[in-house]
Amino acid sequence: MLAQIRLVAMPSSITLGTVIFVGALAALGACRERGAGAEAVPPVVSTGQLADACTGDSLRPAAAAPAQGLWLYEQASGKRVAAMIGPPHADDRALVVTHPVESIEISASGDTLRHRLDAATVSLELLPPLGALGGAAEADSPVNPHPVATYAVSPGVRLAAYEPCATSRRGPRIRYIRRDSAGRIVTDVMLIRASEQ
Repeated sequence: MLAQIRLVAMPSSITLGTVIFVGALAALGACRERGAGAEAVPPVVSTGQLADACTGDSLRPAAAAPAQGLWLYEQASGKRVAAMIGPPHADDRALVVTHPVESIEISASGDTLRHRLDAATVSLELLPPLGALGGAAEADSPVNPHPVATYAVSPGVRLAAYEPCATSRRGPRIRYIRRDSAGRIVTDVMLIRASEQ
């Protein structure tokens, strides 16, 4: 309900500031009246995917850029992945912050894949859940992708940021995803931070 204000002849002791103050109080009362009804409406919540992703000692996708430092993964079979995210550089002309990013993947047979980008920018990208290894290309995948902050090191390699849930004792992780030329995920591992420099 809107407050109605009538203009009447004012005594000289009432100033324009007093009229504005009274009008503001009336408007505030009207807003409070509307706010009480709005509180009865339940808050908008997600479908529970975020809550499900954060059960127990788990990780969830992060919207902040993957952190600077050296990140590693190693299997007993000899497969290793390393990623280095360098310090930020500001480009005043483009108004962006970039990082030098490099990844090295060594297979169990000793083959090495190396990718480097001197000026990587973070972007929000939809990625399939961890464990979709060997699945179809993203567009054909039946699993629900989730948004996560990533660096695209090459057309097939992504570094994505993951953070621990509030109840987790884990530290942050970086997910290394490499796709083949057909778009299938061939490597999908979580890297732990070995050094912040």
